[in-house]
Amino acid sequence: MNMNKIFNDDIEVEFSINPFEINSIKKSGNEIIYQKTSAWKKTWPILFPVCGNLKENLTHNGLDLKIKRHGFFKDISRWEIVDKKNERIVLNYKSEKEFYDLYPFKFELEIELKLLEDEFLFTIKVINLENEVMYFSLGHHPGFLFNENSKLKLEKEDLFTDKFEEGLVSDLAKDIKIKEITFYGLDFYNSKSYMTDEYNLGKIKVNNGNVQFDIVAKDFKDLVIWRESNDCDFICVENWNGIPDVISNNSREIKDKNKILSLNIGEQKEFLYKIKF
Repeated sequence: MNMNKIFNDDIEVEFSINPFEINSIKKSGNEIIYQKTSAWKKTWPILFPVCGNLKENLTHNGLDLKIKRHGFFKDISRWEIVDKKNERIVLNYKSEKEFYDLYPFKFELEIELKLLEDEFLFTIKVINLENEVMYFSLGHHPGFLFNENSKLKLEKEDLFTDKFEEGLVSDLAKDIKIKEITFYGLDFYNSKSYMTDEYNLGKIKVNNGNVQFDIVAKDFKDLVIWRESNDCDFICVENWNGIPDVISNNSREIKDKNKILSLNIGEQKEFLYKIKF
């Protein structure tokens, strides 16, 4: 897999294009992205047009959709480079018919990766090319290096739920208070997740022992925190717009999915995710 990169004097970002995934971010030579050293063999998946598990096939106007868990972003293989400089790249994908049996909407995606002096900006633009309202979710699933000297701190205390059954939300009641996470400070036994669908949109501060940085993702309203186990060397801080299926929601129609987003005909929306060192 060919690696591409953008860089400035202090930050280097490596990524693959077809399929797209960020593979490495280094600050002054120090890595912050998990490097596939455990059973999870991803680094920074993007989730589209669903986030999380589905109870059964979704439908659109009664038509069965075959979208699977986390969607098909990872299967897009026709990204085109629109613009490229040392510190910036823009990629574009315009859907044709390859995903129509999964998702009967024509759409366009644009990715911009950009470095400022001490910031990494990751913008995804979604454009509705269909002649009807388009429904979708979008999420980031980055894995950050995490060890016994690491700490993750939310700007404000949030209430989370850990009530999942086979990856589905069994109860939206949030009764777990989280403000700070250390390596052994929160139970992630058996690949446990914590989710809030009322994220307060504050900064998330991460210190991995070598590098400190802030995650700022105010365009994403939901937050999932996941580790593969209590001993793995990474933590996923997942800013989403959308959540896994809720067991109590008996509608299969995509427009009725909890926390689903929509775009009118010809409408577009940008979603910014920022890492500030």
